[in-house]
Amino acid sequence: MPVNVAVIGLGHMGRIHLSKLCAFEGVTVSGICDIDDERAREYGTQYSVPVCTAYSDAINGASCAVIATPTESHYTIARECLERGVHVFLEKPITVLPEEARELVDLARLRGLVLQVGHLERLNPALTRALPRVTKPLLIETRRVSPFTGRSTDVDVVLDLMIHDLDLVLSLAHGTVQDVSAQGICFVSRLYDTVNARVEFSDGCVASLMASRAAAHRERSITIYEERQTFYVDLMQGKLVTVTSTGDQKTGTTEFTCDQMDPVKDELLQFVMAAAGHGTPSVSGVDGLKALELANRIRDHIAGKLRCRT
Repeated sequence: MPVNVAVIGLGHMGRIHLSKLCAFEGVTVSGICDIDDERAREYGTQYSVPVCTAYSDAINGASCAVIATPTESHYTIARECLERGVHVFLEKPITVLPEEARELVDLARLRGLVLQVGHLERLNPALTRALPRVTKPLLIETRRVSPFTGRSTDVDVVLDLMIHDLDLVLSLAHGTVQDVSAQGICFVSRLYDTVNARVEFSDGCVASLMASRAAAHRERSITIYEERQTFYVDLMQGKLVTVTSTGDQKTGTTEFTCDQMDPVKDELLQFVMAAAGHGTPSVSGVDGLKALELANRIRDHIAGKLRCRT
C-alpha cells in the first residue's frame, strides 16, 4: 500500500523535497500547495501531481505531510496535520517559539504520530562514520558560512544556519547546557547575519559556533576535539579527517571521503519508513525543540547586548 504524502510549501527546499518524493517507489504525492498558486500549478504540471489551493485540502487523503513553508507558519500547519492524524516532517527550525514546539511534540506523542525535523546534517555520511569513535568531546568547533542568497530572511542566521550545528552539538555533548554567550552583527538584512556563540556544558565540553550568511565563500564544517583524537568533518564534501595521538608525541592521520551524499533523500526515506511503522527518524520533534531552545538562549543573549537596525 503506497504512502500518500502532501507537500506544503514549494520554495527552494519544498521543490527539492517534491522531486525526491516523486522518485520514491511506494510513495504517492497526493497533493501539493503553495501560497503562490502559479508556482504550485507549474510544479503540479512538471511532476504530474494534484494541486490544491489550501494546505487543508492538500492533506485530505494524505497519511504524511512535508512542510517547507516559512517558519512562522510551521506551528499552525503542523498542528492541523497532527490533529487530523497526519505524520509530519517539518523543515528546520521546528517552530518560532519553544512553547509551540512543545505543543506539537506532545500532540504527536498523544496521537502516536511521527514528528520529524529537517536537521539533515545528522545523516551526513562523513559524520556518521566518525560518531562511533567519538567518546568524550572536550571542544566542538563549527563553521557554517555562505554568501547572501536572499532566502530565509524571515529569520536570523541563528535559526537559518546555526541551528543545524546546534542540533549536532547537542547530539554530541553528554552534559547539560550551563552557560551561553554570543555576539551578532547585521550586515545585509535587519536581522543578525553573522553570529559567534559559545556554549558550555556541565561535563566540561565547550562548543564554539560561527555562522554567517554574508561571507565571501561557502563552508560547512565541524571539528571534534577529544583527549587523544581529533575529528574534522567537511560537511559539504563528505570528508572526514581523523588525527590520533599515542601519547608519546606520535600521531596518525586517516582520511575518508564518501562516494555519494544525498542527505535530503535519506531523511525523507527515514520519514516515510517511520510513518509506515518501520523504524524511527534520526531527528525527532524533541530534538528540534532542544535545538530551538538553545538557539533562543543565544538570540536572547545577543538581544541583551545590542540591537539591529530597524
